[in-house]
Amino acid sequence: MPTLVQREADLSLRAAQDFVRPRVIWPPDPEDGSPIALFLWERESVFEAAHALSVDGGVIVMALQTTALDLATIALEWVGDHAALLGADPDQLIVAGGGLAARAALHARDEGWPPLARQLLFGAERSGWPTADAWLAGAAPATVVDAPEYASRLREAGVEVEELAPAEPLRFDWLRAAHLQT
Repeated sequence: MPTLVQREADLSLRAAQDFVRPRVIWPPDPEDGSPIALFLWERESVFEAAHALSVDGGVIVMALQTTALDLATIALEWVGDHAALLGADPDQLIVAGGGLAARAALHARDEGWPPLARQLLFGAERSGWPTADAWLAGAAPATVVDAPEYASRLREAGVEVEELAPAEPLRFDWLRAAHLQT
């Protein structure tokens, strides 16, 4: 049986003052037109979690370690423009991470670009999440793990929400199963 190899590449995207430096990770067995996720996380473990999302979920992942909304939105818009060049389906764009990912999803909704298929949101609801007065109606459907207050706020705004129980270690094999059913 052939050994499947996971590929990855570091990118440099131009920002106003510097460069945004995300990493693209392909699953070991990518399908042409796979879903693509932008994984935004402030911790160094972003690349480890992105690998898990890619392998377990079967999606192409662009991961970025940042806390800055402007850098997150540059990366999100770039993915929206270039998903097909990475072998992904731009209509299956997911934004993943914690509060920064939720804020980036609202930015995409407000700007009308890029269209998101889903938000994958997880983590403790401390700092970085949209404020209590943020308008959430019209946001992309969300899968929420371990952020019950934000999930409740999204539901109250009429957003479709799937809530999952937190699990250790963070696994994404449920995403592959969901993708195969569609």
